[in-house]
Amino acid sequence: MAKFSTSQLFITAVSAFAGGVLCAWLSSPRSGADNRKWITDSTHGLKNKVKESGKGIKTKNFPDLYEATEDLGLTEEDLLSGTR
Repeated sequence: MAKFSTSQLFITAVSAFAGGVLCAWLSSPRSGADNRKWITDSTHGLKNKVKESGKGIKTKNFPDLYEATEDLGLTEEDLLSGTR
């Protein structure tokens, strides 16, 4: 069995999803204008929700490195010589 990297699996999954959405959209009995209105109405709140959750993830995953390393007790000399 072939091994795939995470990025390859992600790209494949996103492509398959997009292809499915495209096929469903093209075979829909509604007109293009009706489909676009339905998509806009359905995803109205989703855009803001994704933005807010992205901001929350960004602040949670990236701590202030100065505060995180403050209690290590390293001096500049330790860092330059590679010893502690």
